[in-house]
Amino acid sequence: MRELCPCHPRTLLLLALLACGSSTMALAEQRTQPLDPAHAEVGFRAYAFGLVPIDGRFARFSGQLTFDPATPSQCRVEVRVEVASLEIGDAAMQADVLSPSLLDAAAFPTLAYSGACRGEVIDGTLTMHGATHPLSLSIKTTDGRYSAEAPMHRRDWGITGRPLLAGPTVRIRVSAPISVVPNPPR
Repeated sequence: MRELCPCHPRTLLLLALLACGSSTMALAEQRTQPLDPAHAEVGFRAYAFGLVPIDGRFARFSGQLTFDPATPSQCRVEVRVEVASLEIGDAAMQADVLSPSLLDAAAFPTLAYSGACRGEVIDGTLTMHGATHPLSLSIKTTDGRYSAEAPMHRRDWGITGRPLLAGPTVRIRVSAPISVVPNPPR
């Protein structure tokens, strides 16, 4: 049997078929999961006076998690949040957090996060309050949920009002039930 040279038409056809087959398989394995209020939660925790936890969550957001089940430690995350949808549980405190002294929901109605998974970390950028900065989220599983969390230094995004009310850092978290995310990190 004669060896085929790389430029032989049969070799080129075989390579083209292999390339088409492997790209089709790669596309078939990619999955997208919605990140919306029906499938996930976006929230934060701050500490008033450094001691009293203040928890908030956003009722309106959208996004997606794109991943390949064969390599779940590599993914893309996109989330867009309507700031005015913040729910805190105390109406006066909620109004204060949404006011110009803190989040200024009227001037900055959305916040957005975009990142890529690298092992047990999501490296990305957070756009909020008119500023965009890097923010890495740690990925973990707790209580049947897959979550990504990170401390955010408010001053980096120009949110300097009410330092005693919210403290210097706020812990951001995005979570979803484990059933939404395949093979979460342990």
